[in-house]
Amino acid sequence: MDNLRMELRATITSNPDVSIVNEQLWKLPIVLYDVGFDQVKRLKMDILMKMLLLAFQEADIRRAANLSEMLFVEELFISDLIYKMQRIGLIRLEKTGYKLTPKGHDYLEKGIFDEEMEGGQTVISYSAIHDEYRLAREDSSEEADEALGIYRYPIKGSLNKDRIEQLLFKEGVNTGEENFQTIITGITSCIEQKTKYISCVEFQLYDDKQDIFFSRVWNLLTSSWDEIVEKQIEAREVVKWRKAMEEQSV
Repeated sequence: MDNLRMELRATITSNPDVSIVNEQLWKLPIVLYDVGFDQVKRLKMDILMKMLLLAFQEADIRRAANLSEMLFVEELFISDLIYKMQRIGLIRLEKTGYKLTPKGHDYLEKGIFDEEMEGGQTVISYSAIHDEYRLAREDSSEEADEALGIYRYPIKGSLNKDRIEQLLFKEGVNTGEENFQTIITGITSCIEQKTKYISCVEFQLYDDKQDIFFSRVWNLLTSSWDEIVEKQIEAREVVKWRKAMEEQSV
C-alpha cells in the first residue's frame, strides 16, 4: 500500500501546478451475493434432427418406424430423438401426427437447439455507492484493513434481481469447444453472503494555475481512478476546501 500511495502521489504531482492539500485512506463496502441460475447448452442442430423436423413439418407422421424406414436409421435411435425433441418443446403429438411448436419452427430456421444442463452458481458483488453489479470472479483485490474508516457518504442500496439477470445474460455466455454455447436462462436463488470492504486512496487537490479544487480517488477494486466517488466528494466539499484555504491566507 505504501508503494502504491507513493506512485499515486508522483503521478499527481507530475503536473507542477497541482498540489496535494490532503490525503486520506478509507474503505468502501461491497455486498457479495451467492447466485444460483439455470443454464442450457446451445448446440448447432445436427442433420438428423433437422431431417426429422422437416419431415414433421411436411408430412403427417405418428410412428418412429415410419421415419426409420424413410431415413434408413435405427428405430430406437429415432424414438430417442423424438422423445428428446418433445421434452425440450420442439414438437408435440397431435391427432394427425407430430407437429412443430413455434419453438420448433424457430430453432429449425436458426439451425440450433437448447439442451438442458445442471444449474450453476456464481458470486455477484454489488456496490451501492456506484449502483453497480459485477461478477466477483473478476475481483482479485485484498480486503481492506478493519481499522480503516468507512466512506463518509454511504448510500443504502437494495437488491435488484432483474439487473443481476441482465449481468448474467451479458457476461454468462461461454463459447464451448465443440460448436456450442452455455447460456444462462434465469436466476433460481440469490442469497446475501457478506459485506467485503475495499481500500480507496483519496487526494484533495488544488490546481494553482486554474484556481480550482478537485478530488482524485484510487479504487483498489478496479485499480483505477474512481470518477463517481470523486464527483460525490467534490459536490459536497469543494466549497469547504476553498473556505479553509481563504481562512489560512488571512
